[in-house]
Amino acid sequence: LGDQTPEKELFLRSWLLLPALYKRLRSDLSESGAGYQGMQYREIAERIAMGEMDYNWEGRTIVAGFNALNPCEKRIFSGLQKHGAEFYWDYDHQYTDRAGKEAGRFLRDNMEQFPSAVRLEEFRGLEAEKEFRIFELPTDVLQAKTIHRILESKAPETLRDCTDTALVLCDEELLLPVMMSLPGGTGEINVTMGYPMKNTPVFSFIDTLLRMQHNIRRTSGGKVHFYHKDVMAILLHPYFRRMKDGSSEDMTREILRNNLVMVDQDLFTGELESAIFRPIEKAPGLLDYLKILFNHILETLAGKEELMQQSLDRAFILQLLTHLNKLETIVTLRPDISAAILERFLKKLLSALRIPFEGEPLSGLQVMGILETRLLDFKHVVLLSMNEEVMPSAHSVHSNIPYSLRLAFRMPAREDMDAIYAYYFYRLLQRAERVDLLFNGGTEGMRTGEMSRYLHQLIFSKKMEVIRPGLEVHAREVPEIEVVHTRQVDLKLERYLADVKEGRYLSPSAVNTYIDCSLKFYLRYIAGIGEADEISEEIDAAGFGTVVHDTLKELYSEIAERNEKQVVRAELDGLMGSTKPEEVLRKVFMKQHFKGRKRDVLEGRNIIIFRVMLRYLEKIILTDLSIAPFELVSAEEEYCRNLQIDVNQEKLEIRLGGKIDRIDRVNGQLRVIDYKTGQTSQKFSTLESLFEGEYGSRNGAAMQTLFYAWLVGEVYPGEEVMPGLYTMKGIFEERFDPALNMTSLKKEGRIISFAGIEESFIKHLKEVLQQLYDPSVPFVQRTNDKKCSYCDFAALCQRQTID
Repeated sequence: LGDQTPEKELFLRSWLLLPALYKRLRSDLSESGAGYQGMQYREIAERIAMGEMDYNWEGRTIVAGFNALNPCEKRIFSGLQKHGAEFYWDYDHQYTDRAGKEAGRFLRDNMEQFPSAVRLEEFRGLEAEKEFRIFELPTDVLQAKTIHRILESKAPETLRDCTDTALVLCDEELLLPVMMSLPGGTGEINVTMGYPMKNTPVFSFIDTLLRMQHNIRRTSGGKVHFYHKDVMAILLHPYFRRMKDGSSEDMTREILRNNLVMVDQDLFTGELESAIFRPIEKAPGLLDYLKILFNHILETLAGKEELMQQSLDRAFILQLLTHLNKLETIVTLRPDISAAILERFLKKLLSALRIPFEGEPLSGLQVMGILETRLLDFKHVVLLSMNEEVMPSAHSVHSNIPYSLRLAFRMPAREDMDAIYAYYFYRLLQRAERVDLLFNGGTEGMRTGEMSRYLHQLIFSKKMEVIRPGLEVHAREVPEIEVVHTRQVDLKLERYLADVKEGRYLSPSAVNTYIDCSLKFYLRYIAGIGEADEISEEIDAAGFGTVVHDTLKELYSEIAERNEKQVVRAELDGLMGSTKPEEVLRKVFMKQHFKGRKRDVLEGRNIIIFRVMLRYLEKIILTDLSIAPFELVSAEEEYCRNLQIDVNQEKLEIRLGGKIDRIDRVNGQLRVIDYKTGQTSQKFSTLESLFEGEYGSRNGAAMQTLFYAWLVGEVYPGEEVMPGLYTMKGIFEERFDPALNMTSLKKEGRIISFAGIEESFIKHLKEVLQQLYDPSVPFVQRTNDKKCSYCDFAALCQRQTID
């Protein structure tokens, strides 16, 4: 063993246990009158060797259709040969006459030891004239679609009866794509092959159920909660929707509306939901749980029209129930097995399981795997997935027996499997008249796109060319989206007119949206299309800002109420020396993100986000401490103001408004303050730049703050209003100044009073509103699509950008 390592010692220790385990296994099986295949072969071979075999049966003994024989089989055949058995081998002289041909490796020895009862001349099928075609396709889907074209080329009467045609899937995972791609006029179809259980809806449903069980959490009070992703996966699974007749929308809406990261078991009150969403502690309970659910699914399939998918589902479920019953026997013998151990065992079992489909080989189009073609002949053979590592299969021998020992004791090795698959391939071609061979030439993922060695051999021997079907690929022109004004659109816009009783107003966010992209404005504010609902496990950017704003409002409003609207230094000092900011922040956080559910606690990244919020909050208080005392005029209050515009010689009064984070008065100066938790700046170049939608660095936050300053001007006429931003980045700077800064001004660009730029600002704002209300100006996509990758409607507009 060379140098001893812990791994080698562990292997040696387990290896030394094998003889005793082997003897015990044979003894127990013998006592119960059972045995595995190798054990039964060995018993017969030993009986022949000792002369205890009884050959006194009537009639002829015929041995036919074998290829690779193990030592036991050879000993059994030798005994039969001495008693007059006849041997028939299916072969072709092209690969049996030449020692280098791996397809004939086993048959050469077999025919020498057990001569064939049929003359060699009967087996020269590969010399006959055949039509060969090799297709290289870039994807598996195109392989399936090519099958459609190949079969469709047959005459209608031939397509209705394809008994002499076989579709051979070297990769069984192509079964469903192939079945869905067959021409409509195809007659009877018989599937005779194994399909991986891991690719079925049955496995996906079980996997989801087991994952849900694994992720169950219990509160200190014993309450059971399920992880939202597991719950949603079950509610949206086709099997659940079939059992509920698609009526699971109420539950999904409830979960999304309340942002339920962990879903309380009490939410599931229906009979089916209660049966699914319950914790399973023990192995027998897990098996009963799965059997009840899948028997119920079977009942929903009964009596319905026999569609292909329903027929497949029934076969998958019946196979599952068979294995669950077998597992139940094992669990009965070992009642100490936990549900967690059984979960792992069940998933491993089902991952390796193949669903056997058995059809009628004498009628209809035959769809089969390569193993099912043994000893069957067809005039037209179509083989898919003729790739290296697929045909022949990339066999890995899962065994504790080292490779060198396997060779020494003549046990099956990789070379033997290659020879066996070579025989399967060439034997299938012997009596065929037409052969179509398809392989996937794509190189995505782990695929190499390499064709099988057998195709290379055919190309060399038959001087063939690979057919690469031409695919017309055109760069699809995405038409520009343009929405013109209609009566319905204008009615929606009229909601913002001052004389309409509905009382809606255009906010600066809406105006910013229109400036950036008028189509986005249409989709959000006219068509009413919002963001897709989804569960947020951690608070998002919008929620971050809301929590900070509401916390500051509560803290400062309490101080102002106690001090005649004044926020004084002593109170702010008291806040910094107490846990009050953290307590209020936590309360607001819970209300915003967890909808006030008391049982939820901060965990994961939410803890980090909460600490960042608290640090930002404390920094704002420290900043305000440096200017205290100041008057808190308002916090998170709405302000509205009308603005008259001219559109096509018609005067329209537009209602504008918004909720202003904070208005205060510092040393007699009225300030409009907007808190910004995102990446933004107080600087902008010109007023024009704030209204240019295609301008790459347009400062929408500055435009919004100036908008607020204009709104406030009507309520406080004659006062100097300073617009300012408390930005998350800027507030941590040593000399933080919230005032906006217009860099194009020759002198100091700091905007102390909005009055100096109000006229120009209103001029630009009117131009935007006139464009919005002009019936001749449609809603269109922005030309510069750099910002489109961050837009909620990027997919709808087909404006996804690749960096």
